[in-house]
Amino acid sequence: MAVGELFLSAFIQVLFQQLASGAMMALARREKIESHFKKLSLNFSMILAVLDDAEEKQLTDKTVKVWLENLRDLAYDLDDVLDEIITQYMIQESKGIQHHRASRVWKFIPTCSSYTPNALISNYRIMSKIKDITNRIQFVANQKTDLKLNENLGRSFTRPSVMRLPSTSLVNESQVYGRDEDKEAILDMLLANEPFHDKVSVIPIVGMGGIGKTTLAQLVYNDRIIKQNFHVKAWVCVTEEFDVLTITKTIFKEVTKMNGESNDLNMLQVSLQDKLSKSKFLIVLDDVWNESYEKWYVLFKPLQFGLPGSRIIVTTRIDTVALVVGSPRSAYHLKLLTDDDCLALLAEHSRKSFHGNLDFQKVGHGLVKRCKGLPLAAKTLGGLLRSKETMEEWEDVLNSKIWDLPEENSILPVLRLSYHHLPSHLKHLFSYCSIFPKDYEFDKNELVYLWMGEGFLEKTDERKTKEELGIRYFNELLSRSFFQRLSGCDSIFVMHDLINDLAQFVAGGTSYRLDEKMDTNLEYRLPEKVRHASFLRHEYEVFQKFEAFLKVQGLRTFLPMPVQNSSVWPPFYLSNKILVELVPELPSLRVLSLSGYSITEVPSSICNLIHLRYLNLSGTSIVTLPNSLSDLIRLQTLSLCNCRFISKLPPCLGNLSNLRHLENSNTDQLTEMPVEIGKLENLQTLPKIVLSNLGGLGLKDLRNLKLLRGKLAIFELQNVRDVEDVKEASLRYKELDELQLTWRNDANNTLDKSFDEEVMDFLEPNENLKKLNIEFYGGGKFPIWIGDPAFRKLSIVILRGCNECTSLPPLGQLPELKELHVRDMPKIKHIGAEFYGYGVAVPFPKLEILRFNDMIGWEKWSSCSNGEETHIQFPHLRQFAMLKCQRLTYVSPLSFPILRELDLEECNMVVLESFHILESLIYLKVESIAEICDLPGKLIHSLAALEVLECCSCTELLSLWPSENPLDHLIRLKRLVIADCSQLVSLGEGLPSNLEVLELFRCANLTTLPNDLGNLNSLRELIIKNCPKFVNFPVNGIPPMLKRLEILSCNALESLPRNIPNLERLEIKDCLALQTWATGNFPVDLKKLSIKNCTQLEPLLETMFPEESRMCLEELSLCNWLNSNNLLQRMNKFSNLVELYLSSCYSLRHFPKEGLPPRLRSLSVEDCANLKSLPLRVRSTSSLVSLEIRSCPRLDLFPKCDLPPNLTSLRIWDSKKFKPLAEWGLHRLASLREFSICGGFKELEVLGDKEGLFPKSLVNFSIARFPKLSSLSKVLDNLTSLRHLSIMNCGKLNDLPCDQLLEKLWHLEISECAGLGPRCVKDRGEYWCKISGIPCVEIDGSYVYKQS
Repeated sequence: MAVGELFLSAFIQVLFQQLASGAMMALARREKIESHFKKLSLNFSMILAVLDDAEEKQLTDKTVKVWLENLRDLAYDLDDVLDEIITQYMIQESKGIQHHRASRVWKFIPTCSSYTPNALISNYRIMSKIKDITNRIQFVANQKTDLKLNENLGRSFTRPSVMRLPSTSLVNESQVYGRDEDKEAILDMLLANEPFHDKVSVIPIVGMGGIGKTTLAQLVYNDRIIKQNFHVKAWVCVTEEFDVLTITKTIFKEVTKMNGESNDLNMLQVSLQDKLSKSKFLIVLDDVWNESYEKWYVLFKPLQFGLPGSRIIVTTRIDTVALVVGSPRSAYHLKLLTDDDCLALLAEHSRKSFHGNLDFQKVGHGLVKRCKGLPLAAKTLGGLLRSKETMEEWEDVLNSKIWDLPEENSILPVLRLSYHHLPSHLKHLFSYCSIFPKDYEFDKNELVYLWMGEGFLEKTDERKTKEELGIRYFNELLSRSFFQRLSGCDSIFVMHDLINDLAQFVAGGTSYRLDEKMDTNLEYRLPEKVRHASFLRHEYEVFQKFEAFLKVQGLRTFLPMPVQNSSVWPPFYLSNKILVELVPELPSLRVLSLSGYSITEVPSSICNLIHLRYLNLSGTSIVTLPNSLSDLIRLQTLSLCNCRFISKLPPCLGNLSNLRHLENSNTDQLTEMPVEIGKLENLQTLPKIVLSNLGGLGLKDLRNLKLLRGKLAIFELQNVRDVEDVKEASLRYKELDELQLTWRNDANNTLDKSFDEEVMDFLEPNENLKKLNIEFYGGGKFPIWIGDPAFRKLSIVILRGCNECTSLPPLGQLPELKELHVRDMPKIKHIGAEFYGYGVAVPFPKLEILRFNDMIGWEKWSSCSNGEETHIQFPHLRQFAMLKCQRLTYVSPLSFPILRELDLEECNMVVLESFHILESLIYLKVESIAEICDLPGKLIHSLAALEVLECCSCTELLSLWPSENPLDHLIRLKRLVIADCSQLVSLGEGLPSNLEVLELFRCANLTTLPNDLGNLNSLRELIIKNCPKFVNFPVNGIPPMLKRLEILSCNALESLPRNIPNLERLEIKDCLALQTWATGNFPVDLKKLSIKNCTQLEPLLETMFPEESRMCLEELSLCNWLNSNNLLQRMNKFSNLVELYLSSCYSLRHFPKEGLPPRLRSLSVEDCANLKSLPLRVRSTSSLVSLEIRSCPRLDLFPKCDLPPNLTSLRIWDSKKFKPLAEWGLHRLASLREFSICGGFKELEVLGDKEGLFPKSLVNFSIARFPKLSSLSKVLDNLTSLRHLSIMNCGKLNDLPCDQLLEKLWHLEISECAGLGPRCVKDRGEYWCKISGIPCVEIDGSYVYKQS
């Protein structure tokens, strides 16, 4: 485990301030524990005085390190006690409990339980803890003298945490990889002739430690062109201590070649200015950490007088430094290396050639993956491996943590330097990130909520909220390269693997990730002092995995990863014992997440977690919340998003006065919200509000929620009865980014248009809105604020179901609108000038996506000009869709110069003919276009960039294009899809020459393909489905390079095509008239062959299989093909076959005596009524891992020989007679993980009489249709790996396996077992106590925890 590096100043400072605060001391006086608090404050003040010295000495003095660890644990314990005292006080205050003067803090009684002696003892325990902490802090404070810790009397500690050699300007360019483009970019910046604001410009090179900033500066500094263009050069290694005098001396010495002995800064700078003012110079300041503008300003004074074109390069890890010395535009952010360049660098420094040495190359690639593009890591690991010759030594390095590598490893010290330079308040935040797995995608707000929940943001700036402070801290870490933006995404961030390693190192034993063991049944061992624990979410979570948590005192974090689980499938199941027995026993929890698990209720015992600040129930199956939730008075974040079954929120939520974020988006069943939510004055996040018709939450209740921001969706707006309520909501004064306004979709909305219009008028939000969604608005017109250009940030607008509106608002006036959706507005007949905005020079200047849908009354779309017919122009539109606008018959010419995607469905031909130029279009879909016989020639001539064309449900389409051949214009078309075009008989005389995929679906009259189909050398896939009149393929066959041919339900087709030698995938299904194979050889490159329900297809001829031909077939699937036997008898020659599926092959009686293909891995035989046996050689088929046999009634006395030795899955269903299970030899199948048996033992009453019947490797066991089976006996008791147990249709079975086996199960399924099912009923069945800890229990098809 990482040793850690402790920086406690910020944490201790917050505790000290809390102890000394007036409120805390007043509470202490009232509870008569003031003397203890005063002692604590005094001792903390003494410790704070020496803390800086201790943090400096911990790296070299282990006793100081131990002292700091003890102090850390003590501080955590005190924090817990103080928080408990304050929290209990807050709970009682919230419930109106009057305190008697004689009360003591130990008389606080937990409010979620009745007064009991145990409660009293618990609070005596609090008092004893205070006394214990007072004594411990006294002892720690007294140790400072023995440790010779010095007080910080205002001096700064300058001893660097890592001793590093200064950089020089020298570089061996032959040992640098992957920086050619970066070097050219910097050279261009240095030599650019563009006018600069100053004669001397500064170019910062920014990047994380070890990324190669110095190396890049060295490459540039020594370039021949630089030597020719700059008269004077100077290289200065600055490092951490930014001493202006020392740096000035170094520059003076480099420039003048004289020793600057003087310590007079003025004299040095005057002389330096005189020298530089006559020169065009280049100065490199390497490794700058200084963020003080004042120091930079003084240093820069003599440097700003060089000749025009003079340049200064500054290398730094910190964005703030780049801003201080230059401008954001001038900074060059260095990227990580590619894996190939990293591998070359590793090979260079390890002196190991990977060519021809596959073993070392494999380890080398693994090391490169660890480096994640960081040159320092590749260089250091390469140097470390230089003296290691054996594979074992290389693998040891590959599998080592960075802190476990030898001392000469320089990766950790270099990275640790960045950590050392962090302000104290950021160190704790960074080390907390160690609980996140590598490659985790961080959401900034999500991380800030967690920091806030842990109490890291308590030291608030009066002018900033905790959230704003958290965002500022995150941005500081981002600017220092601890985070990186995910490529192509502005809101998601990642952490480099080695930075993640650094976080683990500095966190030491306080954070722990349970992600290194794959068997979720194993109990984890946690360090006793761990405070923050995370784990990867598994499909099934059992109690044993977390049992060690009960031994950890003071655990604050219980967090599955990823934090937000947005996936609906597969579901994740959590043992109910974890909820009921574990979570309530973790009383120090601040952060608890159950996100993504299929829990249906939250136990009322959650009230025990009085410290809880963050509770994440997102993506669970809960229906309601317990009333005891009101005792979580400290709760700041409650996430219910994606809780699809929750229907109402309890009124007790109004008691959570500290709640700041109530995430309830995507809660479809939530139809009732309590009026008490209006009391939550600290609430900032409430994305969904459902207005009540009677007694619940109303708009006026939002008046006190002055801090609401971000997303807000208001539903059931038809329940508003008074406009004054809307005014009181004051949406205009809330900092909203997204707003959704939704009325109920029914006819009653139209009863009072004017009232709805007045309501909408006063729902005006603030002008910083970015997204607006209006649904089922009942007014006849939109208010003037919709389309107001003052909304300068509004980028997305959605208008849907506004049934009474007769015109659209002037959305063309919105300067930043990028996406517009208009749907289901039946009374709009004309869209014209009102849509674009009057007096707007260029309407919709930035619109990129435009969709019209279900506009059943729309008849005319005209341009915005005054009476003149001009083009409708959207200069930046990239996607346009028009769906179900059948009445639109007049359209002005459409000019979308950079349109990329066009989707027209259920529209008039007029729309298609209106497009003027589509030179940038790459995707075109036309569906259900009325009166279209072919695609307009003018349109096709403009489709030079088109790559995908889909033509669907055009019932009058006779051909794709006019008789004059337009194919020369479709030179980039790669994919053509035609579906449901009932009148289409053929595709004409030809197809575009570069076509790669052709798909034809449900074209009822299509009979043939173009005669020159065989000439399409680029065609790779041909798919024809449900074309009942398709008769034959062209005479000259199919294209020679075709790789995939799929034919489905073409009942007129009689023959397969000629010339299919290069096919890799052939699938034929439901072609009832198909009789003839193509002449020629069976395609030797074929990898997948599937023939299903082609009963008339003739057998394959022997002549189609040339001698010595090597078949590539890997997957073979045959179903209901009467003549399949010829092929099956050759199967042993398919040496590459890995999957074989046979169904309804009635001619199959025996497999070939030569046995199965040598590499076969999966064999499935179903409904082969005449099959009598498997080949005897199956027992020697060591490659076979999966065997399934279903409904083969003549397969008698299975198995007649030993089963394949390496089976992992065996499923035998519905055969009439088996050998006794004891004779199957199952216990010898050491790799068997899944065994499923159904039927075949009608008279069997006991499964077996000994434990060794099945192998211990079994994970999944399923048994069904054993009508007389009454007992499982003990045959399953030794299956220690069993995780899934399914018992179905065993009506007389009435017992389960032993308790030890049930405790380890993940999933238990019992169906149609009359004797067993009732005994397993939740809370009532006698077996319930035995199975209640299983994560997923299903009885008769229903999850037992599912609530109605």
